[in-house]
Amino acid sequence: MDDIPDDQGLTEQLVARIKAGDQDAWNDLYGRYRDRLLVAIRSRLGVRIRERMESEDVLQSVVRDALVELDRFEWRGGGSLQRFLNVMINHKIGNQARKIQAQKRAGEVPLKESAMAPAGGQLSYTNRPLYERLERCLQQLPPEMREVVLLRKVEGLSSKDAAEAMGKSDAAVRKLYSRAVAQLQELMIKDGR
Repeated sequence: MDDIPDDQGLTEQLVARIKAGDQDAWNDLYGRYRDRLLVAIRSRLGVRIRERMESEDVLQSVVRDALVELDRFEWRGGGSLQRFLNVMINHKIGNQARKIQAQKRAGEVPLKESAMAPAGGQLSYTNRPLYERLERCLQQLPPEMREVVLLRKVEGLSSKDAAEAMGKSDAAVRKLYSRAVAQLQELMIKDGR
C-alpha cells in the first residue's frame, strides 16, 4: 500500500483536465485511485454495515459525487485529492450508517442496503484475495492501530497530520504506526498460511 507516486504533478494535471471536460483524464485518475479507495471504504464499513452495503456500491456513489464536486476541489499538494475523496467516503458511510440505524429503530431492516446500482457492470479488485486478507487483518488490529494505518497509508496523511487528527504527539503517532505495521505484517503472514 505504498503512496501513489505523484509523477511530477500527474494527479494535478489529471484534475485540471477533468475540470476542462476530458473524460479520458477521469478514467486515468479513477484507475490510479480505485483500489486504494476500495480499501478505505471496506476498512471503514466494518462487518455489520458491510452486511447491508456493498463496498463497490459505495465506491460508485463516491465517484459519482466526486464528478459533481470536483469543481470545488482545490489542489493543496500531494495527497490532497486522496484526502478530498476520503472525506467523501467518510460522509457517505456515515450517512448510510445513520440511515440503517433509523431503519432498525423503525423496524425496517432491509436485507441489503445499496448506495447506488453498480455502474458499468460488476467491479472486482485486481488482487482480491490479497485485499481480503488485508481487510481481515486490519479488522484484527486494535482500533487505534487500525486508525493510524488508515490515516497514514490509505488517506495518505503525513505523520504530523495523522497526529493532529488523532490528538496525539507526532512522536507517539510514529511509534504507534511502527507497532501497527509490525503487527499487521505478522497478521498477514499468519493469515496467508
